[in-house]
Amino acid sequence: MKFLVFGGGGKVALHFTRIAVQAGHKVHSVIKDNGHTAELEGLGAKVHIASLVDDTVPDFTSLLTTVKPDTVVFAAGSGGKPPGPDKIDYEGAVKVFDAMEAANTKRLILVSAVDVRSRDKGYPEWYSDEDKAMSDRVWKGIGTYMEAKLKAELELHSRKSIQYTVLAPGGLTLEPACKVQLGRTHLTQTSRELVAKVILATATTSGTEGLTIDVMDGEESIETALAEVVKNRTDAWTG
Repeated sequence: MKFLVFGGGGKVALHFTRIAVQAGHKVHSVIKDNGHTAELEGLGAKVHIASLVDDTVPDFTSLLTTVKPDTVVFAAGSGGKPPGPDKIDYEGAVKVFDAMEAANTKRLILVSAVDVRSRDKGYPEWYSDEDKAMSDRVWKGIGTYMEAKLKAELELHSRKSIQYTVLAPGGLTLEPACKVQLGRTHLTQTSRELVAKVILATATTSGTEGLTIDVMDGEESIETALAEVVKNRTDAWTG
């Protein structure tokens, strides 16, 4: 497959590039400046310099039309730094959605975060007391980031022409990838390398379109866990 990755200099995206290229896929990586060019080229990616803040929808449409990716991966994030989550995680994502529609690019994997949800609906039914307490702490601490992710997801849900999968990892760690838990999970941790592996598995597994899937460190193989989510689509959080 051919991938176009936004936020290509991030840790998850770097893992993804390495894993995807080693598996025989082609990766085009979009980064805002030359900071990660040498590293990405060393991993086998084709680098494109573009800013989610400064570049326009026509700019990204042109890029998509030129690259012609099978799948777009949106792994960009503000990371708590300027210009902030509204500009990157929400407005930047919407630019990519608009460009995908203009370029007739269908497939998207959006890396979001666990517990991104409309909180006026109450807690998901499977949340434990510990999950609820964690949810409250996270939203109190990084509510602006969570709201930006939520707005991007809600906007994506309205784009009927985009075949999306949203992956919602837990607290990101630097640990090596282990086994996984997918679908309805508790609020724990996720290896960045594991998220990268799940992105690739999701892109190459049919039936994942239209799902929002929590991703946590767990006890199952990625293939087994993903097959279970696809078979029992209600196991994926879609609220």
